[in-house]
Amino acid sequence: MANYPVAVFLQFAVAKIGCVSIPFNYRMLAEEIKYVLSQSDTNCLITMDVFGNINYIEVLSKIIPEVFQGRQAKSLPALRNIVVFSPQGKKYPETIDYNELLAMGNAVTDAELIKVTQAVKDPDAIVNILYTSGTTGKPKGVMISHDMLWRKAYCSLLGRAIEEGRRILLSLPVYHIFALVEGVLAVTFVGGAIIMQVSWSPKEALEFIDEYRANDILCVPTMGLDLLNQLEGGNYDLTSLRAMYCAGAPAPVTLWERLIKELGLEYLNTGYGMTETTSAPVQSPYDATVEQIASRVGVVIPGGAAGLSEFGGKCFEYKTVDPISGKDLPPGAEGELACRGNTVTIGYYNKPEETAEVLGKDGWLRSGDIGIIHDDGYLELTGRSKEIYRVGGENVAPKEIEEEISKHPKVSQAYIVGVPDERLGEVGMAFVVLKKNEQCSEKEIIQYCSGRVARFKVPKYVRFVRSEELPKTTTGKIQKFKLQEMGKS
Repeated sequence: MANYPVAVFLQFAVAKIGCVSIPFNYRMLAEEIKYVLSQSDTNCLITMDVFGNINYIEVLSKIIPEVFQGRQAKSLPALRNIVVFSPQGKKYPETIDYNELLAMGNAVTDAELIKVTQAVKDPDAIVNILYTSGTTGKPKGVMISHDMLWRKAYCSLLGRAIEEGRRILLSLPVYHIFALVEGVLAVTFVGGAIIMQVSWSPKEALEFIDEYRANDILCVPTMGLDLLNQLEGGNYDLTSLRAMYCAGAPAPVTLWERLIKELGLEYLNTGYGMTETTSAPVQSPYDATVEQIASRVGVVIPGGAAGLSEFGGKCFEYKTVDPISGKDLPPGAEGELACRGNTVTIGYYNKPEETAEVLGKDGWLRSGDIGIIHDDGYLELTGRSKEIYRVGGENVAPKEIEEEISKHPKVSQAYIVGVPDERLGEVGMAFVVLKKNEQCSEKEIIQYCSGRVARFKVPKYVRFVRSEELPKTTTGKIQKFKLQEMGKS
C-alpha cells in the first residue's frame, strides 16, 4: 500500500482487534513478495491493484494463479483472502473489494466489536512484523509490540519537543518504521495531524506545506536536496514550517546549512536507529550545532514517563563491543554499537538462528554498525561490522576508503567489499561508478588511494561498473553480499 490514508486506517484497525500487521514495501518484486507472504504466514493480503507502472494483480496472478480461480494456493497454505483497494473502483475475481469489506462491518454489532477489542489487553503482544530490506540476505521479519510502538513514539515526542497540534508532512512510506513511529504515532499524543503524500514529489511537497500549513517534515537527505532545488524559481509560503527530521544517510555541513537557511527552520535534526529498535533511539537534541548534526547522529533521547531507572531514566542505552569477539570495549573506543532497552525487538519471526546472532542472552542487540560514543553522549557512525574484512589480520572498514575514492574527480560512487586471497586471507575489491563521459584505469584508482589510506586498506582490485549494475534492495540500498558474490566470479 502506498501512502493512502487507508494504509493508516488499516494499521489501527488491525491492531484494535488483536491481529498483526505486516506492511509490505510496495516496490518489492514478485519473488520477494512470495517469500514474505510465505515466511510471515500471512492469512489475509490487503493490496492496492495498480501503482505507478506496477500492476499488483498481474504480479499476484503469476505467483498464486490458483487463488484467482477460487482455489487454495499450495505454495501459501496460510493465505485465505485477498482484499483489493482500487482507487479506480475496479474489481477482480475471487477477491474482496475494499469498499465491500467496509460494508461488511455494518453487520457487526457494537457488542461483538466491544467483546473483540476488550480481549486485546496484552501490551507486549506482537502487533507488527516489519521486514528488513535485506542488504545481507533475505528479508527478516522484525517483531514489534504495541508497547514498543507507543513507548518509542512518546520518547521521540519528548526529544523533538513536539508541541500541541503539530502538523507533519509525511512523504516517507508508512510501511517503514520511521514514518509510522516518528510521524503517525508521535502526533497522536498532541492532537496533531499528518499530511500524507502518496508518493514523493518535491513540487507537491512544497505545495502541501503552503496549502496545509505543515510545521514539520520527515525526509532523507536526497529529499531535502530535492526541496532546495525545487525552491528555485518557485513561489511558496513556507512560514508555517519550523522543523525537519532528516535522517537515513550522511550529508555534508553545507546541505544542513542550506536547509536551515532556505527553508527557514528553527529545528533541524537527524537520528539513528533500526527497525529492530522501533525506529531511532538516537536523535539530535534541540541545541545541536550544524557541525554536530553533520558529523554525529545524535544522543539517546529522553524517556520521560516511558523511561526506566535501569536505563538511567531513558528507554535505551548503548555501548560498543569488539565486532569479532563481542567483548565490551572501554568508553570512547570505536567498535560495534550494541543497544538494549524496552523498545528493542524480541527477535525475527520464525528465524531463531538469526535472532540469536544479533540478540544475546543479556538482551544487548548487536546493531551491525561500527561507531564511537563520545564523552558528550553523541554517537558517531563509522561503518558496518558485517562489511568489515581482515587483510593479513588487520580489520578494514570499507566506509573510510569508499569516502576517499568518492573524492576522486572522475568518480561518482564507490563501494568496497572483501574478497578471498590466498596469502592475506582477504583483500579489498572496489566497485567504482564513474561520472558521465569520464574514463579511468584501475591503476589510477589504486594510486589515488595510496598515501590517503593505510597500505593494507588500499584495494587490490578495482572493477568499473554502471550504476544500474549495482545490486540494490527495493529501497535502493546496496547489497554488499551480492557484490562479494560478483567479486568472487
